[in-house]
Amino acid sequence: MKKLIQEKERVIELRKSGLTYKEIAQQVPVSKSSISDWLKNCSLTTSEKTVLRHHTNSNISKGRIRAAAILREKRLKRDQVLFSVAKQEFNTHKHTPLFLTGISLYWAEGSKRHGGFVFTNSDADMMYVMLLWMRQFLGLGVSDVRARLYIHKPYAHEQCEKYWAEQTSIPLSNFGKTIYKPTGLLIKKRPNYKGCLRIETGKTAHLRKMLFWTNMLVEYYREK
Repeated sequence: MKKLIQEKERVIELRKSGLTYKEIAQQVPVSKSSISDWLKNCSLTTSEKTVLRHHTNSNISKGRIRAAAILREKRLKRDQVLFSVAKQEFNTHKHTPLFLTGISLYWAEGSKRHGGFVFTNSDADMMYVMLLWMRQFLGLGVSDVRARLYIHKPYAHEQCEKYWAEQTSIPLSNFGKTIYKPTGLLIKKRPNYKGCLRIETGKTAHLRKMLFWTNMLVEYYREK
C-alpha cells in the first residue's frame, strides 16, 4: 500500500514538472489507466500548465523532425534505386532520336515541381509525340494518362475536349473539369485555337526519372 502511495505521489510530481502521460509511464512502472485515474483530479498552477504546454509542443516538434528525417531517408533510398534504373535506360536509349526528343520536350514544356509527371501544350502534334514517347519509354497507354483542358470562356461552346480526345485518343472519362482562363475578350482572336491540354501520370517516380534523364542528357552532350 505504501508503495502504491509513493508511486501516486511520484506520478503527480512528474506531471507537475511538465511530463506527459507517456513519459511518466516510462519512469513509474504502473499502467496508463492508473496514471490517468490518479491525475484526473490533479490541478496544475498556471506556471505548471505553461511548462507542460511548452514541453508537449517541444515533443511534437521533435517528433515531426524525426518523422521528416525518416521520410527523407526513405526518399533518398528510393531515388538511389530509381537513379540506377534511369541510368541504365538512358544508356540503352541514348542513340534513339525519339528518346532524346521526348526528354527535350519535357525539359522545355514539362512541370519540374509538380508532384507527378505533367506536360502542357497547345500543339496537337507535340502532344502526339509526347504521348508516343510516354508509351514507349514509360510503358503508359493513353488510358493511364489523365488530362485537363485550359481554355478561355469564348471557346466553351466548341467542346474542345472532344477535339483533344480525338487527337490524343485519351478517353473523355480521363478528362478532369475544364479550367476557363480569365479574359476580357468576348470573341475569338485565334480561330483555330483549341486551348492548352495538360496531361499527367500523377506518379512522382515518373517525374524523378525524367529529371534524372534531363541531367544525363546535358552531360551526354557536354561529353560529345
